[in-house]
This record gives sequence, C-alpha cells and structure tokens, in this order.
Amino acid sequence: MFLNSLRLRLLVWLVGPGLLLAASLLATKYYYMRNAAEQVQDRLLAALAVSITNYTVTTGGDLLSRDMEMLLHEFTHEDTYYHVTGPDGAYVTGHADLPRPDKSRVLEPGTPFFYESVYLGETVRAVALRSFVSAPYLEGWTTIYITQTRRERQELLGTILVNTGIAFLIVVAIGGILAWIGITRGLSPLEDLRTAIRRRSPDDLRPIEEQTPAEIAEVVHALNGLLTKLDRSITANQRFIADASHQLRTPLAALQAESEWALRHARHDHERETLEGILSHARTASRLAGQLLKLARLAPEGRKTLDLASLDLKAFAAEVTGEWVGRAIRQDIDLGFEGPDDPQASAMVLGNCVMLREMLGNLLDNALRYCPSQSIITVRVIPATARRGPVLEVQDNGPGIPVNRRAEAVERFVRFNGEETEGSGLGLAIVKEVAVAHGAGLELKDSPDRQGLLVSIAFPRPADARLAASLPSPELARP
Repeated sequence: MFLNSLRLRLLVWLVGPGLLLAASLLATKYYYMRNAAEQVQDRLLAALAVSITNYTVTTGGDLLSRDMEMLLHEFTHEDTYYHVTGPDGAYVTGHADLPRPDKSRVLEPGTPFFYESVYLGETVRAVALRSFVSAPYLEGWTTIYITQTRRERQELLGTILVNTGIAFLIVVAIGGILAWIGITRGLSPLEDLRTAIRRRSPDDLRPIEEQTPAEIAEVVHALNGLLTKLDRSITANQRFIADASHQLRTPLAALQAESEWALRHARHDHERETLEGILSHARTASRLAGQLLKLARLAPEGRKTLDLASLDLKAFAAEVTGEWVGRAIRQDIDLGFEGPDDPQASAMVLGNCVMLREMLGNLLDNALRYCPSQSIITVRVIPATARRGPVLEVQDNGPGIPVNRRAEAVERFVRFNGEETEGSGLGLAIVKEVAVAHGAGLELKDSPDRQGLLVSIAFPRPADARLAASLPSPELARP
C-alpha cells in the first residue's frame, strides 16, 4: 500500500541508497578511528615502556609507582599500571599482579608485544617489552609490563560516532526534503495531465494535447489511441441506434395504423377483441422501442457530446407541465405547478433542454400512469441557495414506491404493479441517466403527508455543473 505512490517509490529509491551509504561511511569512519586510536595508544604504551625502563635504571629501581601512575593519569586521562622485573625475573617495581601474556609467548628483545587483557574488572590494553640494561646495580634483560584502561577512548569514539551519525542523518533528511521537492516538481506534468483528464466530461473523447515529458508521451499516445477507438465505437453505436430507430418505428407505426383501421371496420365482437389486443401490444411495443432508443442515447456509452446551455428551470418546468395538463384533465387528475414567488430567486441551471424535457416528461408520465383519478400531482421548483443549486420536485399522492425498493426502482425494466399499467419499467431509468449527465442528485422520498411519492432532483450550481457532470454517478439517496 505504501509503495503504490510513484512519488514515494522514487523517494525510497533516492533516500534509501543514501541511508545505506551514510551507514557504510559511518561504519568505515568508526573502524578507521578505532584503529587510529589503538595505534596512538600502542605507541604511547611503547614509549612509556622505554621511559619507565630508563627511569628505573636511573633511580636504581627506587621508583614511586603511585606518583608515576597519577602523573600518567593526568596526561592520558586513563588508569595506567606497570610492573618491572629484573634479569632473573625478580620484582623490581610496580604492580606485581598485572596480567601477563600467555607463557607460551616468547618475547623478542626490544620488540614490544601488545595484547588485550582484564585488570581490576576492566578491559585494558597491555604491552610487554624486554630491554637490556647495564648499571652498577642492575645488568641484564629486564621486562616491563604496562596496562592502560580504554574508557576515555571509548567515550571519545562513542561521542564522535553519535555526532557523525546525527550529522549524516541531518544531511540525509535535507537530501530527502530536496528529493521530495524535486520529485514533486518532476511529476508536475503528471498532475497537470490528471487535472486535464478530470476536467473532461465523459462525452469528451478528443485526443489529449497536453505537453508531456518523453517518459509518459507513449502512455498519452496509447490513451489517445484508445479514445479514438472509443469514439469510433460510440459513433457506430449511434449510427446503429439511428438506423434501428427508423427500422423499428416504421413497421410498428404501420402495424398500429392498420390495427386501428381494421378495428374501425370490424363486424364481430371477437374480431374487435382480437384487434384491440393487437393494437394494445403494438402501442406498447412502439412505446418500449421509443424508450429503449432514448435510454440508449442518454446513457454515457451512447452519447458522444452533451451540449449544455443556461436555462431558467422555473420557466422551463412550467412550460413542460403545461403540455401535460390536457392528459391530466382527461384522467381527472389535478396537475399543478409551484415556483418561487420572488422574482430575484435564482433557478438557473446549466443543462440540455431536450434531455431535461425527456426527464420531466417521464416523471409526469409515470405519475399520470400510476395515480388513480382525482389524484393531485405537483411539479415544484425550489430556488438555489448559497450552498446548492435549484431543486426540481414532482410530488403525487399515488401508490408510491416501497422504501426498501427505491434504490431498485431507478434500474431498467423494474416495475412494481404487475401488468396493471402499460409501463415499460424504463421511465425512472431514463430520469436517472439524465440526472447523472447533469451532475444532479436524484432522490425518491415519501410525500410530506406520507402518501404517494416525491421525486427530488437537486441540480448543481451553474458554475459547478460541468465539473459535477464529469464525476462518478451519484448514489440514490436512501431515506
């Protein structure tokens, strides 16, 4: 999940090797400094061995070891202990219990031998040196053993290691920040490309003409090829829809006209019943074919362009409602319109007049089809506010739709009243496609009096309509 981001992947590949390199440099520096400190300590121990040997000879072996050790501690800040033996191995001066090298080890005269040991509970660095001395009171090969603690050097190495590590981390952090800025700037063409694609509506299949780096030019070229193929496919689909519309409507219209002519000239009751059945099925088939063709044109995969224009939803809805008043009167249904009384109230939307007329027509057709006589149907326009655009509502007091089936009601070929009406189950599906194409929210609710259905379509503000139309399909709100 973390590496799903291209920016993070690039950052890991840039900063990761930097961290490994910093760790390697830190380890190398620590190893080098430790060896250098050991070499310095070894040289100091060897020099101390020679000096103490000479001083022992000068003083005749009467050397105050405690004073010498205090002097060495002031100089090296380490605890230093020594032991001198004469030619016969007898004790001369110093600490007699100092650790010595393995007995199998033969000391070369004049060559210091360095070794690690433990003295007084601490790890120490030690040296053993055999020297020939010649004095009136001491002549022969003497051996001196010197041990020195390593606390000061270890603390110094630890401090240097921590400070160096912090410095490396700061450098890596600064490098990471600069790398992040560079990656962000380097990927800005991808951000521009994403923004350009997001701003497009689903109907805009023109090739992408954004200037892109060579690394993603092939991707854009492939995407443009896909858009071209999709455009050709939709064009072929629209051509097929147009041809199918002509081929279906002509024979259905002819069948309906011939059935009506035959019904007028029928002589017997059984002939009339048969012809009325044929005429009813012809009308149903004609209406179903028409709605299928409309749905095919309205669906995203069937339309290529969506021409939007600014229109007054109040005036538009009042005009369309007026066209359906005659049918409502014939069915003894009260069809009315309500709009904002304030002339300053805004009900402007950015929409396609043909599609919106089809949407409102299907809502009114459904209401008139399912409502019994003496019902009341109201078309209502609610003006826009500062936070939302205008709202179109169609309210009736008919049978309504069960709450648990309202999400299903906007799907194709869904009906809830069996064969009692001539509906095809496509009316609300068409309403949904038009609402989605306009970026509007579709909601099915109970009427205020809990009887009937209230269909609410909330439009975006005109300034946001083009962006809203390119967003994913809004889900049907559930009460």
